[in-house]
Amino acid sequence: MVPEQKQNPPARSGASRVMAILDAMASADPVGFPDGLSVADVARVVGREKSVVSRQLKSLLETGMVARRPSGRYELSWRLFALAVRAGDQRLTKLAAPQLLRLTETVRERTYLSVFSDGEVLTVLSEGSRRSIEAVNWVGRTIPVHRSSSGMALLMDYEDEHILDMVRRGPDAVSDREAGEFLARVEESRRRGYTVANRVFDPELFGIGAPVRDFTGRIKAAVNISGPAFRIEPHVQAFGGHLLSAVRALQTSLCSDVRSCADPSDL
Repeated sequence: MVPEQKQNPPARSGASRVMAILDAMASADPVGFPDGLSVADVARVVGREKSVVSRQLKSLLETGMVARRPSGRYELSWRLFALAVRAGDQRLTKLAAPQLLRLTETVRERTYLSVFSDGEVLTVLSEGSRRSIEAVNWVGRTIPVHRSSSGMALLMDYEDEHILDMVRRGPDAVSDREAGEFLARVEESRRRGYTVANRVFDPELFGIGAPVRDFTGRIKAAVNISGPAFRIEPHVQAFGGHLLSAVRALQTSLCSDVRSCADPSDL
């Protein structure tokens, strides 16, 4: 269904009027309006004259923010979705920075924010522990998914066969036995809520990771703690709890301006 007409203030800027139209189109029920919205539909939602809404939709069409179906109805364009994804990526790193800092101060080990990039794990943000012995700053560098706690976290929602296929191909491919062992660790991580990489990347390093989900529940990134195994291994459960708390706080921040957002603790 289309949302009910909004009570607009008497005077609105051009940008706010455009956002009202985009918001109306984004809020429309795809089941009720599988072919998009008509000019009349949008005009009813935003409370404006059809002639005014028609001109604004044509302007949005010219800029590529909306698309027009052969039926003459309008829908949000893929270009708009692409812009939203890029904006979301920037917002993710901005909001993650203070959470990584707080997490690092709590566990006194280096923390990382990572994403998928061409099938590998790319570190986009890191916070150092300022201890004399710590994991290295890995920002801008990639690592195979099966060699890090972040990689396991990013794969937690993938189908098992897809996970096996990913780690058995490419220049860093592993054997069928190793792939099965990796999948078993991912399955255990799903039950636990966070991943554990015990001396997987380096014989002296221990990593703990957890997925970061957006408001739709999809995994967007991963946060992990990494450091000398002799320091982290005795405190895995405590560190895992701190990590999950930091991820929940980050997810809450990511959802702060989204109207319908799942409780991060339920994801």
